[in-house]
Amino acid sequence: MEQRRRRRRRGLIAAVVTASFLALVVGGAVVAAPLLRSYGIYLVPPSPQTYAEVALDAMQRGVDATPDRYTQVRERALASVADASDYADTYGPLTKAAAELGGPHTTFNDPATAAELFGPSSGSKAENELPTVTSADGVTTIRLPTLIGGGSGKDSFGQRYIDTAVDAITAARPDTSAWVVDLRDNHGGNVWPMLAAVAPLLDDGTVETFESVDRSTVVSVSGGGVSSDGNRQSAATKPQPKVDGPIAVAIDGMTGSSAEAVAIAFIGQSDVRVFGQPSYGFSTANQPVRLYDGAVVNLTVAVDADRTGKRYGVPIQPDTVVEDFTQLPAVIGAWVAERG
Repeated sequence: MEQRRRRRRRGLIAAVVTASFLALVVGGAVVAAPLLRSYGIYLVPPSPQTYAEVALDAMQRGVDATPDRYTQVRERALASVADASDYADTYGPLTKAAAELGGPHTTFNDPATAAELFGPSSGSKAENELPTVTSADGVTTIRLPTLIGGGSGKDSFGQRYIDTAVDAITAARPDTSAWVVDLRDNHGGNVWPMLAAVAPLLDDGTVETFESVDRSTVVSVSGGGVSSDGNRQSAATKPQPKVDGPIAVAIDGMTGSSAEAVAIAFIGQSDVRVFGQPSYGFSTANQPVRLYDGAVVNLTVAVDADRTGKRYGVPIQPDTVVEDFTQLPAVIGAWVAERG
């Protein structure tokens, strides 16, 4: 009899301990769920409403997300998705909210579009081209094309993009007295390989900053690489010495986004002059925010500023306007000659 009582007591204690453990686990999971979501970790698939909340949480970093504006946009968006039955039902309201909080450079990309633009294979897109470097009469021109994605790592397209330009710049160096960085028709994309591709032409140190609502991110060049707040982003496989000579930067109305950031990185450096036509006007910094189903909010979080502190977010105005680009080589040649 006594043994049976003891067994029942032990069983009761075990049951209580098990129940307490399960309560702790479940309770801890409930408490931890919001924190895990902030890192893109979900214990269960989110509802469409929670999905929208997570997206809107990220949009609080938008360059136009002042406190009052953000509160209004968030309430309106959540009301619009209250009856949503799947994630696709939230795309319209979230697209509108993204534009209101991030400005015209911000986009909301559904999963299919996001995979194309931000997926691991985006760097091999057919429209991506490698930089070209050509020389004539002592002037070497580096043409930087649009770079969608580019990937990372030594075998990525982005690394090939960098090394193609840097190696050709090094080869051209002995016979070059002036340089042209041609950013015409460059719509932007991945800024880090673009900057690293012309690192031999940029002075070491701070080349620009990205100014958000509450902080400034410093973009710097050193040792053939490009860093953001001291964190290395891109670099040539074999960094090369700096080059000498004046630098002309060519822009046009299709020079946009990251290409504008490259142009701004040169502004304020000695022996630099910008030629062409006003740029597109998307001189801002974007941060992709990936959502549960693979959609991406490419959110504008900062405005570009040059090394002198001048803020943009508007078209870059050339120092010398060139209406007819067939005359660009002659105009740049005249500038180089005037300098002696």
